[in-house]
Amino acid sequence: MSIDQELTRSVAVSPARPDDGGSSGFFLELVDSVGALTDGVVDQILAGEHAYSENPMSRDLLHSIVRENISALLATLAGTTNSLAAPRRAGRVKAEHGIPMTSLLHAYRLAGLQLWDEMMARSVGTQRTETLLHLSSDVWGIIDRFSGAAAEAYRTFVDERDRRDEQARSVMLLSLLDGSAAPGEIGGLLRALELPEHASYLVVAAERSSSGADPVPEVRGRLRAAGICSAWTAWNGEYVGLIGVAPRADLDRAVSIVATGARSRVGISRAFTQLAASPDAVSQARMSVECIASPGVGIHRYGSAPLDLLLVAQPGYGAELRDSVFAKLLGPNSVDGADSADGPNSADGVVLLDTLEAWFDADGSTTDAGKRMHCHRNTVLYRLGRIAELTGRSVSRPAEASELYAALRAVRLGGIRS
Repeated sequence: MSIDQELTRSVAVSPARPDDGGSSGFFLELVDSVGALTDGVVDQILAGEHAYSENPMSRDLLHSIVRENISALLATLAGTTNSLAAPRRAGRVKAEHGIPMTSLLHAYRLAGLQLWDEMMARSVGTQRTETLLHLSSDVWGIIDRFSGAAAEAYRTFVDERDRRDEQARSVMLLSLLDGSAAPGEIGGLLRALELPEHASYLVVAAERSSSGADPVPEVRGRLRAAGICSAWTAWNGEYVGLIGVAPRADLDRAVSIVATGARSRVGISRAFTQLAASPDAVSQARMSVECIASPGVGIHRYGSAPLDLLLVAQPGYGAELRDSVFAKLLGPNSVDGADSADGPNSADGVVLLDTLEAWFDADGSTTDAGKRMHCHRNTVLYRLGRIAELTGRSVSRPAEASELYAALRAVRLGGIRS
């Protein structure tokens, strides 16, 4: 049974006398005016709200929603029903047609004013005027409840639609990244993802923490503000993005924007122009993540540190190199500084590695390395000599220095075990 039918039945079964002063009578008497009230509200909506007049939502559909809600308001005020189905439908339908939330809520205010004016007009010259004034809080309270239910349904619809859209975008993006998209589909997928069809592309892989926090907050919006298109999705524990820029010069700008917002380890592939190269680019981005010591924050571009990439690509060989070079310094098969019978204790070993790293970072200057380590250059020389004793490799000989550096990087990348 519709609200209109329910109202009509209520009037037929329990007619209210015009002069009985009962509150339900005010509302049940208005059943014969629902059509005129609806027309008045619809006219005001279309005249004052461009969101409706410029929308494909038909007048007939708007009219049916307004009529249903006015009838439901009257039935609720008369106490014959307590259903919120009408405002919930209004919220869903208007969200579906793209009517702004503010316009949705304004329509309820217009309906309330129309009802109130009609009730006031029918009360003039009767003993019911004072009773009606006492009912004003009930009237506007129920209208607020209706508008609140409509707004909740509106938000629910929008949230569900956004989730569906995001899921669809994720499926489309993954089909590009994993190479499963057919060649004839690629153009349509790029257009749907709002990515350029002829561009240079980058794949970005950002490590996600156990908390699920965004590793590159608002990155899509920040790139868009710079005129750079991108699409993002969660994939295998990472937040993966495909960035497309028309001028190649903008690639560095895109990387800079990603770097500014990074909150975890972020790997970036080499640039490519054919989407068929996407799967390789994904692998490059993921390997680049591992080129940043964990835990760490920052970006790494594939190919910017070939030695680190080699160690990540061949972790077994990296572990073997580390253990063979630093067996006496840190202890065999240890990255964590386990003590060795013929070497220094853990703390001493860490200091020696820190000093070695400072020396490499200072381009072989013991003075600058001492400043970095907050010690005298002679202390640096002593520690380098101690490293030579424990490893059999001296930084003064290029070939041996390269082995020390490679082993040091294997330690710094962390987690590499044979």
